[in-house]
Amino acid sequence: MKEKKERKKASPEELARSFNARLSVWLGGGFPGREEVRQNLKLLYPDADTKEKTEQYYAGKTVLLLKVLAAGICAAVLAGIAASGEGLLAEGRWLPRRERAYTRELQAGMQGEKDQNIAVLVEPRKPSEEESRELLEQVCGQMDSYILGENRSLEEVRSDLCLIRKVEGTPVTAEWELDSYEALNLDGSLRPENLTEEGSLVELTARLFCGSQEAVYRTCVRILPPVVGEEEQFGRDLAAAMEELRKETEEEEVQELPLKIQGRDVTWKEDTSWSFAWVLLLTLAALGMVYAAKDRELAQKAKERDAQMCRDYARIVGRLTLLLEAGSTMRGAWEMIVADYQARRKEGREELRYAYEEMALTCREMKNGVAEAKAYENFGIRCRIPAYLKLSALLEQNLKKGNKGLGGLLRMEAEEAKTWRRELARRRGEEAATRLLLPMILMLVVVMLLILVPAGMSMQA
Repeated sequence: MKEKKERKKASPEELARSFNARLSVWLGGGFPGREEVRQNLKLLYPDADTKEKTEQYYAGKTVLLLKVLAAGICAAVLAGIAASGEGLLAEGRWLPRRERAYTRELQAGMQGEKDQNIAVLVEPRKPSEEESRELLEQVCGQMDSYILGENRSLEEVRSDLCLIRKVEGTPVTAEWELDSYEALNLDGSLRPENLTEEGSLVELTARLFCGSQEAVYRTCVRILPPVVGEEEQFGRDLAAAMEELRKETEEEEVQELPLKIQGRDVTWKEDTSWSFAWVLLLTLAALGMVYAAKDRELAQKAKERDAQMCRDYARIVGRLTLLLEAGSTMRGAWEMIVADYQARRKEGREELRYAYEEMALTCREMKNGVAEAKAYENFGIRCRIPAYLKLSALLEQNLKKGNKGLGGLLRMEAEEAKTWRRELARRRGEEAATRLLLPMILMLVVVMLLILVPAGMSMQA
């Protein structure tokens, strides 16, 4: 009996690493920008193996790219299947006719010649004579509803008629004739200037055509003046009165406005501009936004200050430890660190560091007579960060007991500070990855749109 060797199934990440290794050899040494990626990973993960992190990073990137590629290929295949399912050309030569004419883009080519894009117009099927007669009879029976428009009946026409030239959805066309053009135009629009309350009778004649067949439709309509609302009538009377006064006063310095319309008094006043109110509202809104924005800006600066002090903590504790082990007193080491910082600030080689500024303030307090223990306590309270509170408490307690053993405690604190700093670096790396999530989602959406929009357009065509 043959023994079966169990093989561990390779994970997607391992396959991606193998693929990247072969691709790196093919590219002649590595991916473009690999050194920059390695340096960035080294900054974000200083306690990890940089080579391992770099391979892990490129493996994850390759897996993501392959997923996007697979999604794109699937979408393209689905779009191709949908497009092939919508194909109209049958047996290489037949295109179906529809109720309406349509245009189909095809490619025509001969052996040895380049294909040419041809727009083929497909007309609706021509009905037989019997079908044409039946269709014309049907249209004649429904013609009243086709031409009625917004009117209630042909016995009371007060708005434009719809004298159609072609019946929608059919090959039937129409040619219209009127026995009088005094009240109605050939396109069905009314002529209000010639209308009376008694009404005008107009006979409509339409010659209907469908293929080789022809039919005649006749009807009589009663045209009445349109119903004018009170507001519309007032506007007409006002316009007429203003036109009359304009002609009477056109040679004078001023133009007169009518004071009576339809026996009623008319008052005139200029339209009040409310732009000042909008400006005032916008100003008040701007004040609120500026107020809130300044608070947010201040809170952001405080947050940046805390972040900067957290970054400087490990360095400060390390320098204190080094100076104490070199034989300096705590106060002397404190003052030496502050003096060095102020000298570099004066030379322009150091930017503002809040932790060192707090240490300088502590030095000034001690010079002004504040007890050293109290000055350290005030330093921790001002910094308001747990690490600095711990440091101030440590210095205050050991100041009462003496400096014996303080160096060892500070060394332990320095190691903890380094661990804390690495944790901050890791957290900042995670925040950077989170901020990149939205742009990556937007890029994925753009890629999907580039794939799906052409597919949708082809399906519509």
